[in-house]
Amino acid sequence: MAWIRFPRFTQAVNVFNPKLFDNLSLAAFLAWVGLGSDALSSSAYGPPEIYYALKGHEYLSVVLAIGIPVSVFIIAAGYKQVIALFPGGGGGYHTASTLLGRKAGLVSGSALIVDYILTAAISVASGTEALLSILPAYWYQERIYLDVVILLFLVFINLRGMKESIKVLLPIFMGFILTHILVLGWGLMGHVGDVPQIVDHTVAGARHDSMQYGWLFIIALIFRAFSLGGGTYTGLEAVANGVHIMREPRVQTGQRAMTYLAVSLSLVAGSLIFLYLMYDVHGHEGQTLNAVLYNAITHGWHLDGIDYGQYAVLFTLLTEGLLLYIAANTGIITAPIIMANMAVDRWLPERFSYLSDRFVSRNGILLIGAASIAILLATGGHVGVLVVLYSINVFITFTLTMAGLTHHWSASRATESRWLIKLAVSVAGFIVSASILAITIFEKFDQGGWFTLLVTGIVIVLSYRIYRHYKSLSKITEDLDETMMDVVPEGLEPGAPLPMDPRGATAVFFVSRFDGLGLHTLLTAHRMVGGFVKNYVFLLAGIVGQGEFKGVKAIEELKVYVEAEAAQYVAFCQSEGMAATWFATYATDRIQAMEELAKVAIRYFPQSIFFAGRIIDTPYQTPFWGLLHDEVSFIIQDRLQHDGFSMMIIPVHVRGIPSQPPRIALPISMPENLVLIQGDDKDEEVRGGDRKAAVQPS
Repeated sequence: MAWIRFPRFTQAVNVFNPKLFDNLSLAAFLAWVGLGSDALSSSAYGPPEIYYALKGHEYLSVVLAIGIPVSVFIIAAGYKQVIALFPGGGGGYHTASTLLGRKAGLVSGSALIVDYILTAAISVASGTEALLSILPAYWYQERIYLDVVILLFLVFINLRGMKESIKVLLPIFMGFILTHILVLGWGLMGHVGDVPQIVDHTVAGARHDSMQYGWLFIIALIFRAFSLGGGTYTGLEAVANGVHIMREPRVQTGQRAMTYLAVSLSLVAGSLIFLYLMYDVHGHEGQTLNAVLYNAITHGWHLDGIDYGQYAVLFTLLTEGLLLYIAANTGIITAPIIMANMAVDRWLPERFSYLSDRFVSRNGILLIGAASIAILLATGGHVGVLVVLYSINVFITFTLTMAGLTHHWSASRATESRWLIKLAVSVAGFIVSASILAITIFEKFDQGGWFTLLVTGIVIVLSYRIYRHYKSLSKITEDLDETMMDVVPEGLEPGAPLPMDPRGATAVFFVSRFDGLGLHTLLTAHRMVGGFVKNYVFLLAGIVGQGEFKGVKAIEELKVYVEAEAAQYVAFCQSEGMAATWFATYATDRIQAMEELAKVAIRYFPQSIFFAGRIIDTPYQTPFWGLLHDEVSFIIQDRLQHDGFSMMIIPVHVRGIPSQPPRIALPISMPENLVLIQGDDKDEEVRGGDRKAAVQPS
């Protein structure tokens, strides 16, 4: 898999530019637009599902119109705590990992990845259906092609950068906000006098149903409606996942963005549910429930004989449909962040933690885009099928997050002055999330929810196997480090620099840190070419991945670490009487960084011979090795050879070289006068003609 790359299209980025993080970071408003649109877009399908679930008992809409905003603010308050505890981002994944343990984090992260893939797929499919509903019917047959084109476009703009993708879609978001303020505000103000009558109707309905069915029935009906409309809550966690990309002070910016999201979602979702009851709307064939409501609200909007109502409805539905595309963009933005954090913790291949020159996880974006397109093609883009698969996983993460917060505040009673208030919020959030999760699984399991849980389980198992692979390999490299460090003198310190001859042959080593692999490579190369090499040069690339992209301070810490590791190589060489130096660079692209370092080495030492080490351990050379390890040494070797320079990749057999001689399967010819010296006795010779049997096929 090392050949799957975009090597020549990356741009050099100065990661020490003090304005870099300011230019890339999001203010609270842009964070609300980019990370909060998923939740707002759920108004297209969440509130209608809630209302349909109350069929025959629509009076309970009043309770849900109040309960939805309350539950939204409870969950949002919990995630504000997450933002304060984990300003480095990661949201529910880091919360579960840190407060409940690594395996809980694995479940939370896996659930989120599947959820965001489904978010991208269902949002695009829903948006396309909403837009095609205002076009001629024959366009509907082509919806799957439009879905794929839209997803490819979203992938493309995200590869150009997160902030750029948000700015492209900002007009749609603002159009949605303005049209919904106008239409929903008009609907509420126009019937504010009907509120007392609606309240009386609700009380009478509750009294009737309690006498006929009992209060337990009413409570169960309310929770069922909550669960079936669970899509309304999706996206609430996105802000906490992306705190690390927000403008300083991050905590305040993230919490402000969460407030914007909670207020806007509560007002839109709560107003829609209340207006359904107020206008007594019912679904019409070929129209969404929201379309029926908007037509009812704008009925009579005439001026000078022109029906402005139909244009208001058209524009409102248009922005509602287009907002779903922004929600899909949120999934494409946020899922790679979760994947990068999991890759840092070794649950996923390390390549997902790498950032491009646009500071986005290119591998994650491409995978999420491909998976979303595959789901759309598999389901034919049918929203009804996708809805069944949706909204289960986000409540797995909500529940684990709130459980982690509950555990944390309960254990922090002695150190946290306001622990009781925070504990109450997290307990309430856990009750709401766990209840909706349980009912959602119960309601949707037979309809296809089992498939979502199965896919999530598969992701968990695969991630765990990846983690075990990396852990086993880490144990092997630790043993190698322990063995090779025996050759390093105690108290190693850099001495006076030895003069280097730029015209002499130079051994150049690609290393990552001062470890057993690097030392083994150095000593092996020295044994091979030490007789004519005059200089030793070490090249180190400090890669700015998800774990380091936390601000200028994190980059400076990376620089200090890399230079300290490089200095140890030089000190070791000096202790052995070898002239040595080092070069280092810092970038997001490992291939680009190594190429730049090679150019510097060639510039100062034109007679350079390059070396890199590669761990060989037979049980781990599986077909999936290329997926789990980038193997960039082979890419650099290929390019250096094209430029006329030699590079040798030295195998490091951590389990020892096989003792058995290789089997020879083909007949081999050799000169009859070949003379081999056996051992130390030069007189004991064996001629080729007498060894013909040894080279017959075995």
